Amino acid sequence: MTSQKINIPVLQSGENIILQGKGAYKNTFRSGWKIADCFLTNQRVVIKQGANVRLGISTKDITQLRVEKLHYVIKKKEALSLFYKSGKDSKECRIWLVTQDLENWKKRIYQLTLLKIDADLIEKIAVQLDSEGRDILRFLWENRHARIDRLAELINAPNHMHVLLNIKETINPIAEKVAGCPILSFERSKTDPETGEKVLFSWWLLGEPEEWDNKNERLLDIFDEGSYIQVIMEVKKVEKSDLSLEINGTELIVKSSKTGAKWTETFHLPAEANYNNHRIHLRNNLLEIRLSKVQGPGDRGQWTVISVVSKTSNTPLNPPLRGD
Repeated sequence: MTSQKINIPVLQSGENIILQGKGAYKNTFRSGWKIADCFLTNQRVVIKQGANVRLGISTKDITQLRVEKLHYVIKKKEALSLFYKSGKDSKECRIWLVTQDLENWKKRIYQLTLLKIDADLIEKIAVQLDSEGRDILRFLWENRHARIDRLAELINAPNHMHVLLNIKETINPIAEKVAGCPILSFERSKTDPETGEKVLFSWWLLGEPEEWDNKNERLLDIFDEGSYIQVIMEVKKVEKSDLSLEINGTELIVKSSKTGAKWTETFHLPAEANYNNHRIHLRNNLLEIRLSKVQGPGDRGQWTVISVVSKTSNTPLNPPLRGD
């Protein structure tokens, strides 16, 4: 492949180019290779010939990724085999892609499309790190991105190089062994998908946080049992000590304070409740909350916070949750 001018595609809102280069592609096993300009952005894989975009595959539609050896010109060469959903019927399609630095393309596409980050993966990596590496990794798991001066402050590093060496020589190599690719990346400019803010010159945790695909599919039942109300809800990867409740009349708020799994859910109850004689039970990802009903005007409380026992001091922060 000779060095030629690369025609940059028109980018969409919030789209940034991550990798680009001359290459070739084909979309059927028996078809010939077509020379093209190849781009990987934070939103798409783009294949361009001259001024024309031949393929623009959303990273959200990529379902599989692997490397295969195929005949290319007069010898076999490693090619990236990429499966993706296309069209309204989500028909599965496939392309093969040859480009310079194919291994880096494979890792970066995997990071953007198939790498799922959850608390278990973070902990599998964290247990192999020293205290500084664990602090950096967990901070980025919680916040998604940070400038290097913030990370240096976090671990009280003597200089920025100390942080860089920790990331490049320890955190990312261990992540590659555990997850199949590095999970921290320096980005000159990237848009935070949650806030829409453009973040400059920061380190990012790559991959997609693993969350409930659809909250409406999660088990949730609220029962009026006469003298008490029973709430049963499905939760993921939290312990009872991570949870707290807030009650005000007919409103119940359930919060998780677990690092990497912080969330707040608000429910409207069929009757007014207070924390007297409450019970909470958690087993197999099912959280059961039992709340006594308000029996009369004198039993009606104000905002009541039912908190957990502090993990660090083992002393109650507020009236403790009663468990079975």
